[in-house]
Amino acid sequence: MTYYRPCGAILGLVCLVLALTCPKSSAQTIRTQTIQLHQGWNSVFLLVNPATPAPADCFQGTPVTVAAAFTGGDKSLQFGKNLSVGNLVPQNGWDAWYAPTRPDAFLTSFFQFGGGKGYLLYAQSDYTWTVTGTVVPTTVTWRPNAFTLAGFCLDDVSPPTFDQFFAGSSAHHPYQIYRLVSGAWVKVDNAQTTQMHSGEAYWIYCNGSSDYQGPLTVTSPNPLGFSVTGTAPSGILLQNNSPNPLGVQVQNVTGGAQLPLAYQLRAITDTNIVTTTLDLPDNYAMPSFDAGEKRGLWLAVRPERMTTATQTGLLKITTDLGTQFWLPLTANRSGTQ
Repeated sequence: MTYYRPCGAILGLVCLVLALTCPKSSAQTIRTQTIQLHQGWNSVFLLVNPATPAPADCFQGTPVTVAAAFTGGDKSLQFGKNLSVGNLVPQNGWDAWYAPTRPDAFLTSFFQFGGGKGYLLYAQSDYTWTVTGTVVPTTVTWRPNAFTLAGFCLDDVSPPTFDQFFAGSSAHHPYQIYRLVSGAWVKVDNAQTTQMHSGEAYWIYCNGSSDYQGPLTVTSPNPLGFSVTGTAPSGILLQNNSPNPLGVQVQNVTGGAQLPLAYQLRAITDTNIVTTTLDLPDNYAMPSFDAGEKRGLWLAVRPERMTTATQTGLLKITTDLGTQFWLPLTANRSGTQ
């Protein structure tokens, strides 16, 4: 279990504890996200699709009485200086859930959580909230010339500063970033020294259109997961978006014994392309990426070592800047399965 450090002097924010579960069944794309809620308003970013997505189920037996999601599209009022229930109404672009014990419960318009999204939660007291569900690759859809409520999956010990994370994106300069502090949205004044936190949601302004996802972009044929079949290699495209060299590490989270993967190295000679296939270790440090460099990671499975015809697992791709990307993986023994 990996514990996220408290957010320093920032109060009213959410600090996450991520616990990775690797059950012996085929459902090895499950993680448990444990969220330490503080009394009052919390701004969170879910990294999993909850197994029970209804707010009434998620918050049964908890002190959470309000949950809200911004769905307003081009609505102008995204957030006010001070957060209040009165602002979280459909007219302002918000859908909200209210606990059945509240007199305004009949106004509920928010009915289901989804991973990879930001939410506002109101807790009547401090509480540790655990959410179990399937991993969701985090992809932010930036609203052009507007604020987006966005969060990211980051290292819990050494996360990047806002400037390290967004240095490669001209669309996010000059920085207009707000984080929730004691129920009020406060602008981040020094992006060069202020660290981000995994699973915390921020209002971030984007100038024009952008598909920027951080220092490292991870692209697979299916954005919701990655499949490999037999010894035929399948590729993931990695790109360094930062202005500096970037170290990248690939972790086979389920371990080589459960999901036997291989990676392929390719070299071009004067006459042909030479390939070498090696077992993927539990932790594979790729050669450093130059600024702007794109490179493919070609993976295959060792069919003779698989315990069943189809197995699932997780790839965890990290950078030395403290960013993470989790990719659900399905391995098939052969194309006939």
